[in-house]
Amino acid sequence: MQVFQMKFYRNAMIKRLWLMVVFTVIACTKGYALSFDLDSIASKGRFLNFCVSAYRFTDRFFNEIDTAYISPTGYRWNLKFRACSWTDFNGFYFDGNHQMGMLSPFCTSIGADVQFMAVSIGYDINVNKIFGGSGKDRSKSRFSFEFSSALLSGRYYSIKNDDGMNIKYIDKKLIDEIPFPGVKSSTWGIDLTYYFNHHRYSNQAAFSFGKIQKRSQGSFMVGVTYQSQKLHFDFSKLPEDMQDWLPEKWKGRDYNSDGYNIGLSGGYGHNWVVRKKFTFGVMGLVIPSLHYGLLNSEDKGYSFRMNYRLNASAVWNHNRWFIGAVARGDVGFIYSESTLANGLFSLETKIGWRF
Repeated sequence: MQVFQMKFYRNAMIKRLWLMVVFTVIACTKGYALSFDLDSIASKGRFLNFCVSAYRFTDRFFNEIDTAYISPTGYRWNLKFRACSWTDFNGFYFDGNHQMGMLSPFCTSIGADVQFMAVSIGYDINVNKIFGGSGKDRSKSRFSFEFSSALLSGRYYSIKNDDGMNIKYIDKKLIDEIPFPGVKSSTWGIDLTYYFNHHRYSNQAAFSFGKIQKRSQGSFMVGVTYQSQKLHFDFSKLPEDMQDWLPEKWKGRDYNSDGYNIGLSGGYGHNWVVRKKFTFGVMGLVIPSLHYGLLNSEDKGYSFRMNYRLNASAVWNHNRWFIGAVARGDVGFIYSESTLANGLFSLETKIGWRF
């Protein structure tokens, strides 16, 4: 009997916790009133009254805005169709006399995402893979997830390249493309960002199109990042003359990095409202981070890395419709026996409808 009572109380507690989570998540997503009467729900009992109070407090805490500068769209949902083209870059700085840069073929994907309040879920299809073009074996964010409120935003991203790259320059001299199939890389990460001037600046208005910026405004921002990254360069697959060009200590070796990075980000963003329906946004972040894992060694260890991000956007809003474009650049520097600059560049265009 005692075991049955313990199970009963445990199940009841789990149900209450889940109900509290649902209320909190709904509140964090956006400052819309629920479609039913909160006062009526609060009158049903002490626990429901506590949940409603938690919802209202969380809503005020995460989504309080100055409506003279930011306007809600007035709709809970939006549907976006998008096309994205991206490429990744790697530049090796072995020493003062040996430098090599490579770029992957551009990969194009099309997709759609559905956004409810501030939570967005999307899916991409690799167009190159369908039509057999370059980049057919690569994928970028087939599944994407973003969360944003006035106070905080978070996102998950991923990219994979097993299709090789093309060497573009050697020792600061541009050359004809030389295919280099010995490249394998994969990266996924999670970012969480806090906006100091969240009452008047909306990152959503410029980059996820979940709000409308009414007057120009900017904000400093800070955040935390987690990234898991694998990089492998098999130099034995370089043409023979380039293998002879490599520094002595890199001949017959591979470059290998496999581990995770934890960093702190800091930067600034600004939205310009150049016309009533047109907004241009830009944001930049500096991200020093600590890496733990393998780095050209069989033993795991710690190393320092530095990333720089620059994003720009433009959006035109017309009633329920909107059209926008977002350009992103992310470059990181990995320091070891040599320095590797690893970057990702993308351009995404979107058209959407709010309902």
